[in-house]
Amino acid sequence: MPESWLTLASLSFRRHRSGGTQKSSQLSKRPNNYQSRVKTDFWKNKQQWSHRPPPDVYHPQIDPNNILAFFETEIKAWSQGRSLPERLELLGVPPDEFRPFIKTFVRAVQNGELSTPEAQKKYDLDRFVRQIDDGNPIPIIDAIYNTILYAWAAEPAQAQLLLSSGLSPATLTSISSLTKVGDLSFPAELYPEARREHRKVIMHVGPTNSGKTHNALRALAASGVGMYAGPLRLLAHEIWERLNLGQIVPLGVEEKPPTPIAADNDTALDVSVARKLGNPEYARACNMLTGEEQRIVDDAAPLLACTVEMISTSKVYDVAVIDEIQMIADEMRGGAWTKAVLGLCAKELHLCGEETAVPIVQALLKDTGDEIIINRYERLSPLYLEEKSLEMDWSKVRKGDCIVTFSRSSIFGIKRQIEKHTSFRCAVVYGRLPPELRSEQAALFNDPNSGYDIIVGSDAIGMGLNLKIGRIIFETASKWDGIEERTLSTSQIKQIAGRAGRYGLQGNVKPGGYVTTFSPKDMAPIQKALDAPPIPLTHARLTISPESFLAFYLALPTNATTKAVLTAHQYLTRLPPYLRLQTVHHKVIGYLCEFLDTRTPNFTIADRTLCVDAPFPLNDPFALDIVNAFIEAYHSDMKTDLWPILEGTRLVENLEQIETRMQKSDSNVTVDMLAQLESLHKAVVFYVWMTFRRPVSWHCFEEVSVLKTRVEMALDWALQSITKAQEGVAEHRKKAKAEAITYRRFFGSEDSAKPGISQTMERAKNEPRRATSTL
Repeated sequence: MPESWLTLASLSFRRHRSGGTQKSSQLSKRPNNYQSRVKTDFWKNKQQWSHRPPPDVYHPQIDPNNILAFFETEIKAWSQGRSLPERLELLGVPPDEFRPFIKTFVRAVQNGELSTPEAQKKYDLDRFVRQIDDGNPIPIIDAIYNTILYAWAAEPAQAQLLLSSGLSPATLTSISSLTKVGDLSFPAELYPEARREHRKVIMHVGPTNSGKTHNALRALAASGVGMYAGPLRLLAHEIWERLNLGQIVPLGVEEKPPTPIAADNDTALDVSVARKLGNPEYARACNMLTGEEQRIVDDAAPLLACTVEMISTSKVYDVAVIDEIQMIADEMRGGAWTKAVLGLCAKELHLCGEETAVPIVQALLKDTGDEIIINRYERLSPLYLEEKSLEMDWSKVRKGDCIVTFSRSSIFGIKRQIEKHTSFRCAVVYGRLPPELRSEQAALFNDPNSGYDIIVGSDAIGMGLNLKIGRIIFETASKWDGIEERTLSTSQIKQIAGRAGRYGLQGNVKPGGYVTTFSPKDMAPIQKALDAPPIPLTHARLTISPESFLAFYLALPTNATTKAVLTAHQYLTRLPPYLRLQTVHHKVIGYLCEFLDTRTPNFTIADRTLCVDAPFPLNDPFALDIVNAFIEAYHSDMKTDLWPILEGTRLVENLEQIETRMQKSDSNVTVDMLAQLESLHKAVVFYVWMTFRRPVSWHCFEEVSVLKTRVEMALDWALQSITKAQEGVAEHRKKAKAEAITYRRFFGSEDSAKPGISQTMERAKNEPRRATSTL
């Protein structure tokens, strides 16, 4: 049933998962049991922070022609919500002032004072309809009422009324300050440096394999100072490599045939000549920066390839290229694309991606003075959906096939099955594969004479990796998203399927790309997605910035908690219709706020903001143990040594044991050993992430880089060795996730810490850093 303050009057309800609808009778009065409360207080549950609805959540269907009726009818029930007093106290309203404050507001709404056409526009009441589809509607409606409450109370015209009702001048001042901070109606003003530039924004939009990124990259190669930003480190690495090797012809330069380039001197890999074709005349010095890795070719290199979260809005570029612009609407990462569109100081800003992003970009840049040019592209070769699937038979694969799956363990399982039942050999590509190995695997597949005629990979393949694919085969049409197994979105399916039939691919009997599935049951959703017309994006996402975190902190009562600051962001931020706040996962809010507010009281605001963005492995209690030790060392000493904390832990001992087996070619690897490697990798990635943001305190960059490579090599070897234990791996991960739900060592007492952590913490303070070993 819906949350108790939401009435059944004038509403119909839709069960989120079943798709069935249930019409309510048109009641003039609330049902007799209206005041009854559900057993679980939704608003105090950590789930309130997740915008994804649980399976049994009902969605109110609000009549868009009668929003005022909903607004006025539900206000009283909303005001009686059990979490509201606690929230307003967190935001600075004293308990004894809560009731007169809310009572005065409810009376004003019920009297129609906020229902005039002017008020409806001022408070943007259309949000009740516009945002209702954005996940669980209950916290969304709650937040809308809350922002209207504060916007109304902050108006000078209401001051005397509120003071006479019992609010203190200090509370009224606090409400006004918070409302001012939360007003982000003009987000472009957050980036004054970019507004001083007259930017030319060139959008390259079209389907996959349309060549839309080609001209943008050529402009980048011809620029004096430039930057490429994409969604994946694999993409950043590919562009970094191509620019340094002269594989991208600068715009305005006549293209010449590629020539072989010698293999890198700093790698022991037997790099194929096919991967190294390029023209030294076109080579540009380019550095690379991602959340996990940096590669410095030259400190003065004029070009940079990075992931979109690593962009700088303070540096001025001649040309900046932002790839996969449609991800601006992604609920977890979209804020980084919005920051790039609004904040990059570039004379030319190239945005590459789907046509669906055009209206949102136009809305974002409407009042900036930027010039917008839209270049539209068509596919360079047709795309066909085959009539039949593989019918669960891997022997039906053919040369040039790419099988897409969604877990590393599945990748190696499929590789083994294909090589067992056919004469083909398979290359593999996935996100955690070290970049050199990934490039080598791609080169083997692209080379028609290498003997590697099939490639098996993750959905990273859909993000523009340079692969000559004849046919895409979906191993499944669903993917685990961290919460549940979900059918792939239309955009995801089109993005992945579109990689088939890359322009210039030779060998197809009929020119074009082909798509099919492994299982017959997945053909219908794939066909539906491919036939669907593009639907324009309705909104972009805005992330919590260090500046807004600090502004809310200063506007809240003294010594405000992290939870209070994040609550203010969710319930007081007012955005234009084309923007919504980026989702902060409820686990981050519930667990991380508790940790920051109780275990690290001396953290600065900058450190708190950093931790909110950091990749905490909240689903992995073993990785969390290590991260706990890292953070506590940083909090107590402002210095985080790597090896004194890691040495002696079972995760490192497990790595050393696997490395020994690698040297002896002993492939006896257990599921638990693989899981411990994955846990160590998460902890290592966390440390690497911190080194890029706090390099003085998290100073062991060289050591952690070596360790990260060791872990990834061991993971690659272990995954291949354990392919036959797929069922056991899945069961172990399921068990680990269940354990993580109740795991509390990260926030519990010191007595509950894993044996070895407290001792290694002492060594971190007393012992010198040890040298790292390599294979």
